[in-house]
Amino acid sequence: MSRFEKFLLNVLFIELFIGGGGRLIDFGILSIRQVLYILLFCTFIFRLIKTKSFFNKEVNTFVRFTPVTIGVYMLIGWCFIGAVIGWIYGHPLSAVITDLLRVSYIAIYFPLAYYINNSRFSITHIVKIIKYSALTVAIFTITITLLGKTVFINNFNDYFNFLNTIMNDDLFFRPSNSVFYKSHFYVLIGLILSLNAALTKKHSKVDLFNIFLCTLSIIWSETRGFLLAFMVSILAILLIDTKIITDPVKGLKEKIRLLGNSKFFLKKSAILLIVFISVPILYQTMTLSRFQIDTADEQVDNSGLKYGLEEKLILGSKGSKGQTKERVEVNDISVNKRMSFILASKDILLSNPVNFIFGAGYGTEIDGRINGIEMSFLDILVEQGLIGLSIWGFLFLIVYINFYIVFKRQKTLNTTDISFMSIFLGVLLLTNINPFINNPIGMGFMLIVLIYSQIRKDEVKTIPV
Repeated sequence: MSRFEKFLLNVLFIELFIGGGGRLIDFGILSIRQVLYILLFCTFIFRLIKTKSFFNKEVNTFVRFTPVTIGVYMLIGWCFIGAVIGWIYGHPLSAVITDLLRVSYIAIYFPLAYYINNSRFSITHIVKIIKYSALTVAIFTITITLLGKTVFINNFNDYFNFLNTIMNDDLFFRPSNSVFYKSHFYVLIGLILSLNAALTKKHSKVDLFNIFLCTLSIIWSETRGFLLAFMVSILAILLIDTKIITDPVKGLKEKIRLLGNSKFFLKKSAILLIVFISVPILYQTMTLSRFQIDTADEQVDNSGLKYGLEEKLILGSKGSKGQTKERVEVNDISVNKRMSFILASKDILLSNPVNFIFGAGYGTEIDGRINGIEMSFLDILVEQGLIGLSIWGFLFLIVYINFYIVFKRQKTLNTTDISFMSIFLGVLLLTNINPFINNPIGMGFMLIVLIYSQIRKDEVKTIPV
């Protein structure tokens, strides 16, 4: 691999992990993410032509027909069918093209499947980039939040406008002046990678920084889906560790005794208990912070930004001695909006059996919104139908099939295996609360995990089961 290829991959991954929605830098109609995408494809095609590796499966991943490759081909094909269906249904052409371009990022699998390799661009190096990127975004968002809560609290509107001007409207501020940034997705991933590394005593200084700063950044982002995804990922780590530790012995008593004697297992169990206790508390705190106000009309904060009645509601109630006291009832519009999407999607899917099987096509309007649907799987089902959702599910399943084969052959899994399996499970939950998996941010991580799982499977294929 040339120096240029290595440099290009480093830039591509760093931009993916810290670049938010991918439009921080524009080149006319193209964003920096699209430019890097095209550059990587052109570089890979140039390599194929230069080395004349048209039928060499070790280089030309277009003809390397693994289950992952077949799944990617199926998904790309069905995405084009979804665009055709959207066009036939008369959906706005611009919306159809936008949806198609968004999911076309999946095609970057082919160059990445060649470059991600222990002898070229290793997964260890990618994990390192994720951790440092997570730390960078955590420091960046913590700094913005601190300044918004202190220095610029009295002129927050100017602060808000300035930041979103230079960040291309990629920052989302909460009523508490905390900030959410799309790259918080990789802050979560970096946190779990660092936490599992620390618990297995294979950590570095960046892991220790991440455990503290990434946690603070996620809490201040007030994104409740991250808390649930974090809890599920930690639970998955514990369950996988339990399976690995107890698999060599038979009998429930022996398995329990073995777990009780494992300091490693007990330490992770304690961490899990802390997570389970803290998540509901933090979840409630975030909900109140985002949706509770002090007046029945609307609140204008000292920055001039308004938060309307739809977000917060206060009702009066009688106390035990007949005195009227104030009771706060939180109207969680984020949950309410998702319920509206579900009901509207049900009407679209059940109005015509064809819609349920084949989808209503790209550009479909759901509850008055063409894009930005908050639940990825629901979005996929409406636009691509049961067939499209099954293809996505097939790719998700391959990850766990590959790692299961590795476990059956090696009788164990390494720290990276466990971390990626657990994080991916959390991501699958998260994407139904905050949409990630069917856009480049989430697809990028999915492809890394898919390619890595295939590499691990290939490494152990000579080991008898």
